[in-house]
Amino acid sequence: MALNYALLFGAALMGALFFTPLVRSLALRFGVLDQPGGRKVHQGSVPRLGGAAVLLAILFPCLGGYGLDAYWAREIEQWIHPFLGLTLGSLIVFAVGVWDDIRRLPPWPKLAGEVGAALIAYAFGLRIQLLTNPFGLSWDVSWLSLPLTVIWLVGITNALNLADGIDGLAAGITTFAAAVLFFMTVPTVYTLVPFLTAPLAGASLGFLFYNFSPATIFLGDSGSLFLGFFLGGLSLWASEKSTIAFALLIPIIALGLPILDMIYAVLRRWHRGVSLGQADRDHIHHKLLEKGYSHRKAVIVLYGVNLLLASAAGLLLLTRNSLAAHVIIVLGLVIVFGSRFLGYFRFSGNGRTLTTRWKEGQRLKYLDFRIRWLLQAFETEKSVKGRWGLMGELFEEMGIIQAHLMVHPGGEFLSWAPAEAPSENGPTAALTVPIRGGNGMEGRLEIRWKDKEGLFPLGMSRVLNLMHDAFLRDLEK
Repeated sequence: MALNYALLFGAALMGALFFTPLVRSLALRFGVLDQPGGRKVHQGSVPRLGGAAVLLAILFPCLGGYGLDAYWAREIEQWIHPFLGLTLGSLIVFAVGVWDDIRRLPPWPKLAGEVGAALIAYAFGLRIQLLTNPFGLSWDVSWLSLPLTVIWLVGITNALNLADGIDGLAAGITTFAAAVLFFMTVPTVYTLVPFLTAPLAGASLGFLFYNFSPATIFLGDSGSLFLGFFLGGLSLWASEKSTIAFALLIPIIALGLPILDMIYAVLRRWHRGVSLGQADRDHIHHKLLEKGYSHRKAVIVLYGVNLLLASAAGLLLLTRNSLAAHVIIVLGLVIVFGSRFLGYFRFSGNGRTLTTRWKEGQRLKYLDFRIRWLLQAFETEKSVKGRWGLMGELFEEMGIIQAHLMVHPGGEFLSWAPAEAPSENGPTAALTVPIRGGNGMEGRLEIRWKDKEGLFPLGMSRVLNLMHDAFLRDLEK
């Protein structure tokens, strides 16, 4: 059996060494090139479509084994449904990636293709059915199986795609992760997964000969999407039948670097209020380059991180549940301090920002409730003085220290101040705005509040909209 694995690995390695120069020549001939500039860190035009070479290198030993080895053929026939799901899904994302490499697709069509591939894999039996943890507890996900499977496959696919931003990183991550999956599954009777991870590791390693800094060819989206989906599908397949209680945790750790980079990218873009598909130069490899690391040194550092994660995953394989909690705690500390080193967050400032944003959100929800209540009250209260009296509580909750209203015609003047006079210390700010209503009535509203670093009170725009749109509307003459 060991000889079969070695042959698959070696054949894929040699296949990558053979096919990659051919694909590179075709990419150069047809102008499928990655141009420098923008967020790109390479110099000069570099051929992409390297994913085609990796795919051919994996297919070469797999098809040869199926035709020449009866045992390999029986294994494929025994597990034909998940094998077809993995194969068809991977080919779909590969085709989407090829299209993007040649024509450049917008983010949403790419995402639709990835989701479609995940749905096909799910239909053929590649799915999350149980969620387990190192402490022996497990949950049957039931109807959540479909969304969790799609999220997993699409997430891993895009995580590896985001990691393909510096020479050799995505192919190196794939090599490490494939090795972890191989050693995770090879001791079991579930033999088809290691038969697939062996050529995956060989093809990725062979491609690195041309892709390591300075790269002469890139994976392109065709390669990074294909490898990400293939890895995600294999990890699901390995976890489904594995005897390890927390099997899905092991590929998560093995793929920890691209997963963490993807999570940071999502949080970063959400915090900035930009589209998730908008590219930037704040990925982990960009941070290392900003700190003065060369391309080669940055990749070597990240390989070291991958080796650490692969070792941690291997330790979980050996110890099973006994030391799992300790391993996870240590990894958590490494992530926290590594993230701080890269400048992704500051311990105190980041926590305060999240807390402040949550409090502001709750505050705005409450103000919206209060304004809806006032609108209902205005339906029955038709006098200016009555409505002004209803506004007092809201003014006080907003931190307003003084409010005046002049209503025309008639020259009626109304004033409000909190029951307890505020201290006179510190500067104040004031705003005067016109308001209009029915029956020819118009008014002028002046409000004053404590000037805290020049900030406009939270939710003030909602109050002004209420006064302008509803306060003088439908009043009795």
